[in-house]
Amino acid sequence: MKRLRLAGIAHRLAQPVALAFAFAAACSDPATPAGSDTETSTTGSVATTGDDEATTGAAPTSTTSTISTISTISTTANDESGSGTGDGTTGAAACDPADPELAERGFIPRGEARLGVELERCGEHRWYFAAPSESTVEVKLTRTDGASSTAAIAYPDEHPSAVWDAALTAPIASGLLPGGTIFAVPRSGEFALHVRSDDPELAAGYDLEIRCILGCERETTRFPVVFVHGWTGFEKIGPLTYFYGVAKMVEALGFPHKIAILDPYNHTKIRGAQLTPQIDATLATWRARKVNLLGHSQGGIDSRYAISTLGYGDRVSALMTIASPHRGTFVTDLALGLAPGAVEDVVGLLLNFVGAFSAQEKSDAMASFYSLSEQHMQNEFNPANPDDPRVKYISYTGRTCSAIDFLDGEKNCQDLVDPLIGWSHGILADSRGANDGLVTVESARWGDYRGEMIADHIDEVGQILGLTDPKFDHIAFYRDRVRELAAEQH
Repeated sequence: MKRLRLAGIAHRLAQPVALAFAFAAACSDPATPAGSDTETSTTGSVATTGDDEATTGAAPTSTTSTISTISTISTTANDESGSGTGDGTTGAAACDPADPELAERGFIPRGEARLGVELERCGEHRWYFAAPSESTVEVKLTRTDGASSTAAIAYPDEHPSAVWDAALTAPIASGLLPGGTIFAVPRSGEFALHVRSDDPELAAGYDLEIRCILGCERETTRFPVVFVHGWTGFEKIGPLTYFYGVAKMVEALGFPHKIAILDPYNHTKIRGAQLTPQIDATLATWRARKVNLLGHSQGGIDSRYAISTLGYGDRVSALMTIASPHRGTFVTDLALGLAPGAVEDVVGLLLNFVGAFSAQEKSDAMASFYSLSEQHMQNEFNPANPDDPRVKYISYTGRTCSAIDFLDGEKNCQDLVDPLIGWSHGILADSRGANDGLVTVESARWGDYRGEMIADHIDEVGQILGLTDPKFDHIAFYRDRVRELAAEQH
């Protein structure tokens, strides 16, 4: 009898509860479509630009609507009755801890933080930061919402599935208290920082802070800089010393780099093919995802060939060309008889300039001349080697003048051309305009053109033996260029 009275009471209580739920459903907004957000999150300011996403602001807060609450109760009831699927709470498929959904979150510049970041359920975030060798940085992870989270630092070329086993530091755990680590940087360049929720079934909110604490005067780019030389072989210039004193300077500052060694002179197809394995070796040596290419003269054209024809655009962040003849140089057209003029005189001067004396050297030099002619560059090379949209193209050139113009105060000449290329400067000045002795200003413009050096083609790389015009400091010029790449996150 007592059991029957309890059952009657339960039945009478159930009726108003059911009516209350029905009334709430009838007065509410239409049901939220499947897959739509049911929470409103505030995370300050969020800017997304692909690989360079930046997230800043306050810790996230969330508000769940009445509809969402009712929906959750309903789903939970279904799961408990055996009709639901997934994690038993929301009906979503269960997360696979071994295969989270990886989200590229972008680069964190030195001295910046990412605050109020939301890590989605079943997700993992991958950030990047750069630090120079012989420095130490502190990485701090703070839980702001949801589940606890853990971070790991790894080389950027590490496969995501191997990051947690190959981490360069112990896991950085953030629970009730913030987690952190002191990271002694093993080499200059970019590092990957992964963040995942300790419970993959739950979302997490976190702040991420990276700051330098030792060796902060040292510098680095994200990606190693490969210096690619142009013609070589004349007095005191060889592939190991072409950029005179530059390698020593960038190494002292902390920048990762490589000096490419190509044939002294040859067709761009040959030199470009010689460049690509050196790019591969640089990627492996520095544990990097990409490189930056900095090419002087033909070195810039070889680099374009490697990017476009040989398919290295996915491994190059930026190409900076210095006085590269993107539209060819008219003196080579003269030397090859592709334009009317004193062929024998010009070819003899060019061969002497590059130091080609044997039959094989002359053959290789003539191949190089052709690959830099206006006819080849404009009619063949450029149409076959369009810019890769994944690569940033930057260019500089030099400007010099003859002795007569230099002495003419009204012409405001800042640099006197080296006698070694005075003859070619005169030819180009008369036929094509302002130039550095071998390449015109107009031909050197490519991509994002950023200006002129007060230098001729030889001074541009600090030759010979670092003796340049007093108004041009080639060491300072290349120091500013690698800093420029670093500032633009290359």
